[in-house]
Amino acid sequence: MAGSCSLRNKQGNLPMVITTLKQHNLPESLGKATSNILHNAFYLAKQKLELSSKAYKQLLREWGWEKEDHKYLKVAQTFEKFSPLDLAEIEPDTLFLLSKQNKKYASIIEQLLDMGSITQEKVRQLIKLSRKPRTSKPEKASIWRRDKNGKRYCQVPPIDDEHTGVALQQMMDSEGKSAQQIVAEAVALRQALIEGRLVVVSDSQQEDDVETDTYSEKKSHQAESQDSGDAEIGNCLDEKLVSKSVSENYAVFSDNVIFNSTTTQETASLSANLLDVVENIMHIGSEQFKEVEELVASIVNFCASVPISEQWKVFTDITKRNSFALAVIIGYSVKENKKWLSNLPQLIADAAITNPIELEWVGNRLRTEALLLMDDGGVYLDA
Repeated sequence: MAGSCSLRNKQGNLPMVITTLKQHNLPESLGKATSNILHNAFYLAKQKLELSSKAYKQLLREWGWEKEDHKYLKVAQTFEKFSPLDLAEIEPDTLFLLSKQNKKYASIIEQLLDMGSITQEKVRQLIKLSRKPRTSKPEKASIWRRDKNGKRYCQVPPIDDEHTGVALQQMMDSEGKSAQQIVAEAVALRQALIEGRLVVVSDSQQEDDVETDTYSEKKSHQAESQDSGDAEIGNCLDEKLVSKSVSENYAVFSDNVIFNSTTTQETASLSANLLDVVENIMHIGSEQFKEVEELVASIVNFCASVPISEQWKVFTDITKRNSFALAVIIGYSVKENKKWLSNLPQLIADAAITNPIELEWVGNRLRTEALLLMDDGGVYLDA
């Protein structure tokens, strides 16, 4: 009960009233609340057990409840081996926490059965001990960003290696290329290595080269006796033949590695753009439709521009043998591209002769047409 007393102020005779509140025992009040929750939970569980389903639902309606009984039934199920007095010192929210996740805290509930005096502090400590320390998963590194228009681009993080930075700067200065171009070429070279399109010259091949060089030296000594004018003409012809050979083979020789440069920077760029479309295909609207058509036209035109014997290889370099990428090319192709695309079954058939895996990713229609051509012994159509 609250008490009060009155005092007169200095200015007049009007009394001032001072009220004092009786000290409130919060733990005791919460303890009563916990006991009431348990009593009501056990009563509700008993009613559900004894009443018919219809009568139980009618009881809930009388209370104005629908599904509110669930958490109380959960309390009754979890603490059926306890009396309301045993758990009176537990704060109500903690009681509901243990019952709501009773499987997770089953070991704590078992320990409480063996505990003489159950207090909020003891329960809190048991909950802390039961929680496993969270292991933070390392975030997957990503170089992809989006500009203000929503277009995706890649951004390489800072490179701390000084040697790499110096080499990159020298290439930029000597070749007049941007850092992006050089990085694209380096990625294309590494991709070729992963896909097995880099050929490392073996020791036996090097020995053959040494023997060839020795033979060439002997011939050179023999040729010294010939007319010097003939020698100059021969050297000039050799240089032209070497130049022509390198031009026709499209090969770069460096550190015993042969790189077939069919996968150019343009191939890598077309592939990246195509796979970006595949990844965001669900978000492509009428505004982007024309852009995708133009990309597909660029891919088809690029494939058609290389020798027919190289077209399938270039096509798979761009699509990465991704069935969805192939579907995008076919689905967004315009009338002008149809002629080249009509030759796809033949390209697949020719490639599958030596590499049957090519039949596995191209879809049923193209696979069937390719198989028919393989049975018929078909030949290339004009692209």
